[in-house]
Formats: sequence, structure tokens, C-alpha cells
Amino acid sequence: MNQAHEAARALEEHLGREAVPALGWTTALNLVAPRRKTSAASGDPSRLLSLVPAEMGHRDLQELVTLLEQDGRPGKQTATLLKLAKWWLMEVEEVVSRGTGGRRLGERAVTQLRKIPGISQELADRIRLFALGEPVPPVGRAALRVGCRHGWCELDSDSEEWQAWIRNWAEVAEVDLWQMTRWIDEVGARWCGPQPHCEGCPLKTFLPASGPREPES
Repeated sequence: MNQAHEAARALEEHLGREAVPALGWTTALNLVAPRRKTSAASGDPSRLLSLVPAEMGHRDLQELVTLLEQDGRPGKQTATLLKLAKWWLMEVEEVVSRGTGGRRLGERAVTQLRKIPGISQELADRIRLFALGEPVPPVGRAALRVGCRHGWCELDSDSEEWQAWIRNWAEVAEVDLWQMTRWIDEVGARWCGPQPHCEGCPLKTFLPASGPREPES
């Protein structure tokens, strides 16, 4: 697993380390209904970050749609946020109040989270990792492409095998799981899209001798 150490060093050298994500509802809200880049870059404070889950349930649906859109967020995510807020009140308050040392979500709570319309398994796992501090790496297209093209995991592997790859690399490299996930996301966004652009990628030297393997092939 020396590659895990070497890859982590290369990622840190090129991309640096990020601030530790804050646990809580605000992070979950930003994951489900992120602000547009132009709105976030404007410097204007978000109008929704102070709106806790209990308050969202007392707001009119159209009022929330308007608030989201005025805040530079997709109004179509309103129904999903309302259901997530209800779930959060029922399942998460104790976890958040106790921080990363609190209990993990039970199987029923995880199942209910994944059943919320608009929340995929990947998004549910992002909420669990970044908003709740659970050691659950999300497996999205970035991870699939990076893992397959470097021969670190097979496309037909199940989600547990993919998660084990990311989790093991973070443990071996002694890097926080959330940071390894962010690095993989960044590589996917900048270099490992539908078509690979390997020049300048910090993981280029870890490709097979024959070049990147194509996940979709």
C-alpha cells in the first residue's frame, strides 16, 4: 500500500489540505441545495444558514422556494429539504449535539435517508460523512473514474468494495477520510471527467503503463 502514501503526498502537494468541514445541518443544506458559484462568490451572506430544521417545517412551501432562489439555490430542492429537515429532527439531533463521538446512525435511519426523493445513495453518504462525521465515503463518478483508470478498483465491484478502497487508502496514508474524498472529487472535476485530461494531474504517475483504463469500456 505504498501507493496510498505516495498518492496522498502528491495530492497534498498539488491540492493542499482543506479546513475541517463543520458538522451539522448547515453542511447538509449546502450539500442538498448548494448556492450557485456566482452567489457564493458575491460575498453576500446566505439567508438560509440560520434556518434550522424545526423552523423549516413551519414555513410555507412557496415561501421556501422563494428563499432558496433568492439565496442563489435551486428552488426545485425545496421538497427534498423539507423531508430532510423532518428526518433530521427525528434521527440526527443527538448525533449532531454529541459531535463525532456520538452514536452512528442505525440501519433504519440510513434506509429512511436514502428513501427521501432527490437523495441518492451517494448524496446520503456525503451527508453522513461531511455533516455527521461518519466514516462513510461516498462513491460517485469521480471515484469510479479515478479508481478504474488507475486500476485501483474494478467498475463491477460493489459499493462496499469501492468504499473499502477509499477508506483503506485514507487509513494507510493517515489522512482524514473526508480529505481523501475531497481530493478524489477535485481530481475528478479537474482532470478525470468523461474524457481524461491527465496532463498536470497529481495522479498521472500512478496510471498503468498502457495508459488510463476506460471505465465505460
